[in-house]
Amino acid sequence: MPSLSEVKASNAECASTYRPTAIFVGGTSGCGQGTAEAFAKATQGRAHILICGRNKEAAERIISTFPQHPESKYEFVECDATLMKNVVKAAEEVKHKIGETTKLNYLVMSQGIMTWNGFDPTSEGIDKKLALHFYGRWKFVDELLPLLEKASTDGEEARVMSILAPGTAGALDTADLGLKKNYSVLRAARQAPGCNDIFVSEYSSTHPMVSFIHIMPGYVDTPLIKDMPWYIRSLRPLTSLFARSITDCGEYITGALLNPNYKTGGFWLDQNGDAVSRRRLWIDDKDALKKLVEHYKKEVSI
Repeated sequence: MPSLSEVKASNAECASTYRPTAIFVGGTSGCGQGTAEAFAKATQGRAHILICGRNKEAAERIISTFPQHPESKYEFVECDATLMKNVVKAAEEVKHKIGETTKLNYLVMSQGIMTWNGFDPTSEGIDKKLALHFYGRWKFVDELLPLLEKASTDGEEARVMSILAPGTAGALDTADLGLKKNYSVLRAARQAPGCNDIFVSEYSSTHPMVSFIHIMPGYVDTPLIKDMPWYIRSLRPLTSLFARSITDCGEYITGALLNPNYKTGGFWLDQNGDAVSRRRLWIDDKDALKKLVEHYKKEVSI
């Protein structure tokens, strides 16, 4: 496990011969915010950074803290990522903002909610928690993959990162994908990470020039707890003593995002950027993969 000072030092040594373009979906708060801030600092402002989320005011406040460089370009893209049609619209806006280069180097996704509600479908029929934690993330990937592959073809970094919980799922219940038959908070908390694990394996196999990373943020003091019952919220002053700050979490995640060892392939990482044991990953069941891919394509089609 690298120390925080070691991670910060490594991030500070980040150097690129080109101005990288990065989008942070869910970057208006929590781990996504911390990662966007750490990335901006690591590049010393020589980057095109797009923050994608619902809260424009929060995005503008975050962007105002980014370092300035003659090549700095910071933008906001609005998106309620619970709906696949919104993801497609946001991806089109991203393509427009990126413009003629048609290249994207980093796609980082941390959008999510912490809730004890039961099955809560959107107008598209997908549970909101699962829409944010799985379906919408890989819909962004599908929409933006050509830009990532163009960057890789041109010799630049091309990385996708999903911030959630690798290696925590167990075997995938293919009889109830989407949890429309038997939903529970616990089952949702297991199925979304499991789907991300499998898709990292599948996409890294079918798109070998791009890096796909599923990383655990660890226990972080984030605003997500505000949606929990009062008796959980009341514990925050105590639990925050043992949690990483958003800033420190962002440094560790950025360290993994920029790590040269994760340039291409599929990677499942813990909160320190170290590999999760493969024994904890249920990614070799070809029948489960086939059923998940078919289910996903049906659910995200609009």
